[in-house]
Amino acid sequence: MKALTATLAVALSSLSVSVCASQFSCDGQTLTSIMKVREQVKSHATPNQSPTYWVEGIVTKTTSSLYKGFFFQDSVGDNNPNTSDGIFAYTSSNDIDGLAVGDKVCVEAKAKQFYGMTQLTVKPGHIENKGLAPQPIRATDIVVGSTESLSQAMDRYQGMLVRIAPESDLCITRNFGFDFSSRRNNMVLSHQSPLIKPTQLFVAETEQVAKQVEANTNNQLYIDTDQYPANGVIPYFPGFDAQQGYLRIGDRVENLQGVIAYSYGKHRLLPTNTVSPSDFVHINDRTSAPKVITDSNLKVASFNVLNFFTSHSDIGGSLNPTCKDQADADAAKGCNRGAKTAAEFELQRTKIVNALTAMDADIIGIMEMENNGFGKNSAIQNLVDELNLHFNDSSDHYQFVEINDKDKNKGQFFGSDAIMVAMLYRPSKVTPIKDAQVIRMPSQHMSATNAKGESVKIDAYQRDTLLQQFAINGAKKKSQLTIVVNHLKSKGSGCYEDWLNEQKDKNYQNIQGNCNDFRVSAAMVLADKLKTMSGDVLVMGDMNAYGMEDPIRVLTQYKPKQYQRKIMSASGTFIGDQSLHPEGIAASKGLGLVNLATKWHGADSYSYSYDGELGSLDHALASRSLLKKVRGIEDWHINSVENSLFEYSSKYSGDLVKSTGPYSASDHDPVIINFAYPMAKASFQITFVNNSNQPLYPVFNSYYWDSTKPWLMAGQQRRYTKKDKFLKHVGIKNGDKVSLSVLASGVYDVPCSDVPVELHGKLKAIYDGKTCRIEHF
Repeated sequence: MKALTATLAVALSSLSVSVCASQFSCDGQTLTSIMKVREQVKSHATPNQSPTYWVEGIVTKTTSSLYKGFFFQDSVGDNNPNTSDGIFAYTSSNDIDGLAVGDKVCVEAKAKQFYGMTQLTVKPGHIENKGLAPQPIRATDIVVGSTESLSQAMDRYQGMLVRIAPESDLCITRNFGFDFSSRRNNMVLSHQSPLIKPTQLFVAETEQVAKQVEANTNNQLYIDTDQYPANGVIPYFPGFDAQQGYLRIGDRVENLQGVIAYSYGKHRLLPTNTVSPSDFVHINDRTSAPKVITDSNLKVASFNVLNFFTSHSDIGGSLNPTCKDQADADAAKGCNRGAKTAAEFELQRTKIVNALTAMDADIIGIMEMENNGFGKNSAIQNLVDELNLHFNDSSDHYQFVEINDKDKNKGQFFGSDAIMVAMLYRPSKVTPIKDAQVIRMPSQHMSATNAKGESVKIDAYQRDTLLQQFAINGAKKKSQLTIVVNHLKSKGSGCYEDWLNEQKDKNYQNIQGNCNDFRVSAAMVLADKLKTMSGDVLVMGDMNAYGMEDPIRVLTQYKPKQYQRKIMSASGTFIGDQSLHPEGIAASKGLGLVNLATKWHGADSYSYSYDGELGSLDHALASRSLLKKVRGIEDWHINSVENSLFEYSSKYSGDLVKSTGPYSASDHDPVIINFAYPMAKASFQITFVNNSNQPLYPVFNSYYWDSTKPWLMAGQQRRYTKKDKFLKHVGIKNGDKVSLSVLASGVYDVPCSDVPVELHGKLKAIYDGKTCRIEHF
């Protein structure tokens, strides 16, 4: 009987609350419009003890996670574009049960500014649902005024239902991914163009950088969701996929609707509809390969391959020097930083090889290759073997540069880190001069005492640099090209100078990232080495420094007298056991190398995206003599602007289907540089390659099509030299300038070049079914 009484009491209590809630009404109360409430909060007319308001509007979205309550909007508004007609109402979860978008409601609430967002705090149970409104709220198109920032515009729309129209001119500046502030996946938009890292454009700790930081901060709109999205899913974009529904930084967003909220210091749009692939306009779309530079004869590239590791037991590679044993390599957080399964590795390698094949470079500098030796079970051998399978002509095959045994750690490794830099080259194009050289990079060892009197020891290390000199095969004059491949200390590491500054200010942040002084030390060591080198020099790789940051300035055009702030090296640095700089020293005049991407494409060139800002971490710095031979440079944007969920790792991508294409092969864009070296005129060799499913005939000078031989079928190649009878018959000889094309299916004449091609050296005319292109090799 006692149990029944207790149960009945609980039931009556619940019924009483329900009845009270349903009995609440705004009848007889003086209503205050949403616009008036916002005005009073903004003007501080509401003190800490806010008056009670009775407010009416139409629900535009209900929320229960990121925000708890609902957004509603005045049914008429005030037709003033400078004020918002909507507001957020904070309620208990019980109070939004049964509440739906389009319902007309009236609430009793107090108003306040809550961490930057004007909101109503509804008295529990005091919501009157008047049923579905005759007319739902129509979304207002976002318009960013010419004299206001995106942040200022969002202040005007806060709480309202809005639509991103084509005229809103909002584009993706950070692709859909994890947001460490709200601890969920979301996306960030900016007005007119993606954000550029301030130190990509300007020297650190200058007024220009401060202004750019402020401008970037005020040019962000987060596209968020109330609930945590499942891995690999964008709730408002069901068409998200690797082939047709991909997103790229710079894409203009259209037709997305949602309410504007504010939290974690940022404006956020919570979508209320879904969009399709056509609503993401690719302003700078994918390309299948880098641009072809027809007047070049040597192509050099740099590529960070995002932890190409083979040491997992499923893959079968050798262990790297940081591995304790095979179990360590197989552990989720062990010494293997790369693929954790054979399937992941197969996808990673396929994507990287497809990218390298399309790049078709003659020399390739590589970063984040597993440092597990140079033997048959090494990562570098694995990559080269697979890459060579994609080139039928053996003259296109690669070899890797191997350091001397005396330079190897434990007789096997390149340094002591889990990853190393590497270099591939085509023996048909270049010949190594002497052995590769290892440039030892500094380490840092400091002891200190913190504010609590505790002893602290700080040890930091950098990966060594690889230098190889090459002779250019067939060059008219004896030419020497020095390639220097680098991977400097990461910005997320910890060094003594960062610790020291954090002791003084726990909120200290260096805009150039952690270990900036340590990277400067590396740049100084590199500069000292290169001062002794003659001939053409190309310094490239992942420098972990943006275009105008200190390490790059040390290697390029730094002039100490022009700046108040001096560039300083790190303290407590060593090269091996030899002390380098016990105390940090000021940098002298820069080495004078030329930043090729900046020179060719401007200061806003980029190869990487971090925290919604683009910039170049991957550089090609050329000596003055080499600059004269440059014919083009390209950051091939297959990674930096793409979505990381399409990378090889399956950890956070759920059931998302990935592609084997080169896009999202890594998180860094490859950098491709084309050079033209004066070549001795050799007998020509031109190879027509049919990469289509159509039969074709090679055509010379538009009207000489070679019908003396069979059709060139799919997958076949045909080589012509000066001894060819057909060419002799039509009078084409070495050194002639001829137009080249293919007659596809015997019907379609497809030109291979816009201008006549001079016949000397080795050339390829490659037809892919749509276009034909000329390549020198």
